[in-house]
Amino acid sequence: MKDDILNQFDEVLIKIPTPQNILIFYNPISSAGNTEKIAKELETELAFQRKNVAVYTSEKKMKGYKRMKEEIAASDLVVIVGGDGTVRKLLGIINKTETPVYVIPGGNESLFARTYGMSTRADDLLRAMAAGNCLQQYYGLISGQGIRGKKPFFNMASMGLDSLTVKNIGKRKGPLNDSIYVWHGLKALCSLHHPTISISVDGQCVIDRGSGYVIVANSSAYAKNLQLVPAANPSNNELVAGFLPGARHQHELIKAMKILQRKPANLPMQFFTGKMIACTLHGQPYPMQVDGDYFRNRDIEADNTVEFSISASPIHVLIPAEFNVNLSAGIHHTKQPVNSKSMNG
Repeated sequence: MKDDILNQFDEVLIKIPTPQNILIFYNPISSAGNTEKIAKELETELAFQRKNVAVYTSEKKMKGYKRMKEEIAASDLVVIVGGDGTVRKLLGIINKTETPVYVIPGGNESLFARTYGMSTRADDLLRAMAAGNCLQQYYGLISGQGIRGKKPFFNMASMGLDSLTVKNIGKRKGPLNDSIYVWHGLKALCSLHHPTISISVDGQCVIDRGSGYVIVANSSAYAKNLQLVPAANPSNNELVAGFLPGARHQHELIKAMKILQRKPANLPMQFFTGKMIACTLHGQPYPMQVDGDYFRNRDIEADNTVEFSISASPIHVLIPAEFNVNLSAGIHHTKQPVNSKSMNG
């Protein structure tokens, strides 16, 4: 059994040469606003290790990275100091250039970094670089009516209390902290209403005009202890849709209690898995949050369909040395092996 697990890991785990040319992007307004300090400290330590390092502030929009495509392609590693929103904007370009990525947690949630056990410690990054182990990880794409092109996401998209909360926060400038999320979450709870939605998976209708909480996930990291979408895994080239029919205020209270207890919510959610998930909104417009951000800063219009698909190819995630040990121990389970893809050194 252990050999079978390790064979699956061989399909998603690839080896890269020790990175020499490194790009660091930091989001100056992530979390407590200390990302610039962390980025500069990393630059100093990497330069001391005779690495070629360039540091930039993150771009506000995905298209801002297109003019840096050649520089990103010429680098051996992209290090992101920021949250999941910063990661999301870079997904497309690091996929096209096949440049490995490592994330220093700098957001309130930093789900991407926490998924792989990444830390703010420079020595952890150096040990990961020396080991050179990368996971091939898929991400999601959002398209549909009124959406230009396909918008990437790594963790999840959802409609419910979380999206109402993110909308309330709006375009607030400056660093965000937990108290801001709690305050706006309470405001959202007081006016809580759920979308009425139809869901189809790979062309088959699974929810017909149901009212409730909906989440489409590529990773189980979101509200991990609650296990809202436990089967979602970026090692698999598929997405998971979770739906909580007839969601009520008490469900949110249960979730809050379970978060404090660090236990699964055990809510009566329904789950569906596929490569293409389409959600049609009925009744009235509703906000959608994607990886912690208010999607496009506007609500999804009534009778519009949003389509979620899996990326055609994976990105390469440089993993910490400790995470690789966990892989060998069979802690990180893959549901379905994917084909290995060679990478330019």
